[in-house]
Amino acid sequence: MKVVAPILLIICSLAATQAFAEDAVPQPLTRAGCDKAGLVWNDNANVCDVAFGETEAKPEADVTAVSRGQPLTRKGCDLAGMHWNDFANVCDETLEGPTTQAEAKATSAAPTILITIDKAAQTMTVSVDGKERYDWPVSTGRPGYSTPSGTFTPRSMNKIWYSKQWDNAPMPHAIFFTKKGHAIHGTEEVRRLGKPASHGCVRLSPKNAATLYTLVADKGLQNTEVVLTGLTPGRGAYG
Repeated sequence: MKVVAPILLIICSLAATQAFAEDAVPQPLTRAGCDKAGLVWNDNANVCDVAFGETEAKPEADVTAVSRGQPLTRKGCDLAGMHWNDFANVCDETLEGPTTQAEAKATSAAPTILITIDKAAQTMTVSVDGKERYDWPVSTGRPGYSTPSGTFTPRSMNKIWYSKQWDNAPMPHAIFFTKKGHAIHGTEEVRRLGKPASHGCVRLSPKNAATLYTLVADKGLQNTEVVLTGLTPGRGAYG
């Protein structure tokens, strides 16, 4: 008995030391333990994320995690009432911005206003945010006075303008899209719309020119694109 007592004392001492060590070092929770504790399991790191903590009834804890620079998992994102961005594979604090690669490409490439002029058909279509809104007859350059083809961003606009080259001819609601001075503008010669008649500019009826001018002024020149296609009859100056 005298030998057994010291041995038992040593065993008890070691057990106490081990228990203290286990209490001193936090032990990671299993998935089941994580769910039981009302915390969030981090599928990316395969651990229980205390930082996301709390329960589904307190999604504000997840928002706090974001403010600390800690990324949310998809589940944590849902708990916080936020939006999972599949394109970036992250939790977005807002619903703004593209969530797929196609949306990102469309957002960066598509102008707000797209003005398409078909010189062969002598028509103009105007699309806003990808949806066609207007379809109007125009007059582009007549033989000897070409209207350029290509894609342009408008450079400037003037509500009232007169052509210095063509006897101060009125060019109301002018939207200039080339360095040489080609513009989309209103004309009083509405009977000639639908066929080439200008010195190189793109003519619209006064009402349609005013509508287009207001639209571009509202959305911005930088958000507008002018595309001219089709054969240009003849060559020459602008007007």
